[in-house]
Amino acid sequence: MNTPAVRVLTIDDEPMVRDIFSVYLEDSGFEVIQASDGPTGIDLIRREHPDLVLCDLRMPGMDGLQVLATVTREFPDLPILVVSGMGGMNDAIQALKFGAWDYVTKPIEDMAVLEHAIAHALERARLRRENRAHREHLEAVNDQLRQTVRQLHEDAEAARRIQFQLLPENNKLYRSYRFSRHLLTSQYLSGDFVDYFAIDGDHLGFYIADVSGHGVSSAFVTVMLKSYMGRYRELHRQNRDKGILNPAETLSRLNREIFGCHMDKYLTMFYGVIEWSTNRLRYSSGGQFPFPILFDGEQASYVGKKSLPIGLFDFANYQTESLQLPPRFAMVFISDGILETLPQPTLRDKQAFLLELVGHTELKIENLIQELGLNQVGLLPDDVTLLLIERID
Repeated sequence: MNTPAVRVLTIDDEPMVRDIFSVYLEDSGFEVIQASDGPTGIDLIRREHPDLVLCDLRMPGMDGLQVLATVTREFPDLPILVVSGMGGMNDAIQALKFGAWDYVTKPIEDMAVLEHAIAHALERARLRRENRAHREHLEAVNDQLRQTVRQLHEDAEAARRIQFQLLPENNKLYRSYRFSRHLLTSQYLSGDFVDYFAIDGDHLGFYIADVSGHGVSSAFVTVMLKSYMGRYRELHRQNRDKGILNPAETLSRLNREIFGCHMDKYLTMFYGVIEWSTNRLRYSSGGQFPFPILFDGEQASYVGKKSLPIGLFDFANYQTESLQLPPRFAMVFISDGILETLPQPTLRDKQAFLLELVGHTELKIENLIQELGLNQVGLLPDDVTLLLIERID
């Protein structure tokens, strides 16, 4: 399907000037319409909706400044360029004050100058449209967020359903990578959250997060987290920002967002990006503990190192680490609520138990729940979340 030609309206009382512009611009692929005076030009703008206007400054009757005032009031996003040969710098300043996007003096010795000004104005208009669409999208997301929060306060049962609806599909298969998850809540609402998603044709993203505290306020932060990550993914989809592919940059942005909300909440988080073509994991940790456990079929080992949580300190710094994953592997993530349920007396003993468990258990979510005794625990002291990632080919 052919893209419609850009429509340019020229407003000038000199027929020769209009004809010169029309011939040149039509040869360059534009569609040109003409007006011989200001009122006719404004009427054409209202009826024909051109993409850009070229307007002379000195015209009998309604001059270019009057045209500018009317057009910028009625069509603030319409690019309008003043093309004039009289008045010099003062006229240029006046035109820009009245809303002109650019000022080109005539006679134009090199028409490429005019075409460059048109291209620049059209690009600026495109960016303004995209920014407006992005703002409208964020406003819609914020409206949805506010509605979600209102529902969280109004109805605990509905809130629980909403929160769990935000979770990704369980046992989700992305090519050769399978993701399984399970959340056990200490209260009706969870401060834990997990998500995984395809970023683009060669990258897969995932994270596990644990918000401080319990109840509605902590659950609210998980909804915020889902919204922020969705925004970063959308910016990547629009080719406007690649930050979602950089785990450290993503955690830094989240740190600024959460810290700036002044909610007295913080979270621990592990965010990873798998490159399908190379089976390489790039990751960054924001205070995630216990560390993830990687099992290559023979040996289990912890992945990661100590780091600061998200949203607690404005000066927090995060690092992106890289790990070549085995051809077949399983990676187990468990939130720190598990540490309060294990019977071992010391933290070192608990960590050793988890490592031994992953290395000697058939790695299925159901088996992990059973081996950890979570199917026999009554009221949990803290939320416990399990995330299992497997490469199965």
